[in-house]
Amino acid sequence: MATAYHYVAINQRKSLILIVLFALSFLGFVYLATWGFYILNGTLAYFRPTGFLTWGSTWDHAFVQTADTCRWLLPISLAISLFWARVALKEGETFILGRFDRRVRFLHPYDEYDANTLLTTLCIRTGDIVPHIYVLNDKGLNAFSVGSTPENSGIVLTAGLLQTLDRVQLEAVLAHELAHIRNGDTRLMTVMVMCLAFFTFMGEYLFYGTEKENIYDNNGLQVERIAPPLGPLAYIGFVLLLYGYVVAPLLRLGISRTREYLADADAALITRHPRALAKALWRISQNSRISSLASSSLLGAMCIENPLEKESLFDFLSGLYRSHPPVEDRIYALNDMDGMFLHIPATANQK
Repeated sequence: MATAYHYVAINQRKSLILIVLFALSFLGFVYLATWGFYILNGTLAYFRPTGFLTWGSTWDHAFVQTADTCRWLLPISLAISLFWARVALKEGETFILGRFDRRVRFLHPYDEYDANTLLTTLCIRTGDIVPHIYVLNDKGLNAFSVGSTPENSGIVLTAGLLQTLDRVQLEAVLAHELAHIRNGDTRLMTVMVMCLAFFTFMGEYLFYGTEKENIYDNNGLQVERIAPPLGPLAYIGFVLLLYGYVVAPLLRLGISRTREYLADADAALITRHPRALAKALWRISQNSRISSLASSSLLGAMCIENPLEKESLFDFLSGLYRSHPPVEDRIYALNDMDGMFLHIPATANQK
């Protein structure tokens, strides 16, 4: 029978495999992007009036040029991918929190005394390092944890969550997120988000451009505009964006929904109060949307409950891309752990 220790070991292997696959896929992407560039360049030369190339020679010439270029380009790409993997492991918490545009603030010990006291008490009980606590300025009710190691981990709570839940329910939510950190779920999700962010961040940087220039509109007012990048950089940026948007939905298939059930069970064991987490999940499910995560399905998968807009009809019918199990099933399991479901003994419910 699989145990929690077995699940932690699986997450550790998945994190390592994900880093290796990121490096290999990045090398493969660089090779295909280089080959595509030479194919495109040869095709344009073919249609020039002075061009004497044939389709066969364009194809062969692209392979030769790609091989010559990749002799020095692939080692550089490997170094970049390994450097980014190290950033993901060391600075994942800072990078992810930076995506919220200063809407997240560090919660000092003298702020929200209950939250800090509850988390410290839970960590003393479990023997874990006390994570940082952050507050996301959002009226929605949700929470998630970030960080690749227990030393560099943090728990993010929305302002709406702190204002709505009582002390017992808040303790249950903190125990749930602490369980994610202990089980290695946070490390796996942080590495996954960082690896995909590399492609989307660099793609937007190269495709949309970054240099600002001052221009004047029809009314003579000075406005700022982002200068478009050069053609080759725009091509690289477009391919990076395409890669990121194609791979992201596929990686969502590898996110196990079992992690939420296990974190719920661990939180119930830590607090000895399964019903408190069940009540907290019910209240969160009534208003779990976070506006700043509306366009990021991977960051949304890190939350205790889905923070995105209403799911599509395809997701509703198939459940293929769901990152969270139904909240009703989670509440049912927690009430069953507490010995009752709708005030009916668990043994009677099983008949």
